[in-house]
Amino acid sequence: MSATLVLIRHGEIVRPSFTSNFDQAPLIDRGKEQMRELARAWPADRPVAIFASPLRRSVESAAVLAEAFRESVHERRALKEWSPDESGIPQDAYKALERSCWANLAFVPPSGESLASAAIRARRCLDEIAGGLEHTTAAVVGHGTLFSLVTADLKGDAPTERYKDSIGFAHAAILATGSSLRLVRDFRPYGAVSA
Repeated sequence: MSATLVLIRHGEIVRPSFTSNFDQAPLIDRGKEQMRELARAWPADRPVAIFASPLRRSVESAAVLAEAFRESVHERRALKEWSPDESGIPQDAYKALERSCWANLAFVPPSGESLASAAIRARRCLDEIAGGLEHTTAAVVGHGTLFSLVTADLKGDAPTERYKDSIGFAHAAILATGSSLRLVRDFRPYGAVSA
């Protein structure tokens, strides 16, 4: 059995400046256009399924693809973005906590999930999605941190904050399935609207 997964970081949003919790932040118009451009410049076979994180920015990004490809969106809770704290602490405190987690992937922050655990969660979810496909393509819309953990591992690299930060809005990576997942093409932009 073989299939293709196109991993997509959601389109652009504006993070609230007063809190670290932006789970309900919507796509801005530019983010929607980024997703439309990605659909027009689609880098693989047409997707027969679209999966998304349950967070608003991911669902709205997936909806743009669903409209373009006339497919429905299937939410997967396991694709939810990793966060060191979901209480809405100030941005500077959040960033300091996040850096502590990147310095020690096994460190368990207030959210209760280490980056190492998030990597396992994401990989299991992607393996499950791939297991339901045969010789087809699926779009998987999610988040930079979560996807960077998986793709870094597939490249044989240690996950880093720098690599995570290099994944722009609406950038896509291509994975192939078979006996296991493998990275075919790392994250990059597609279309005229860049991140």
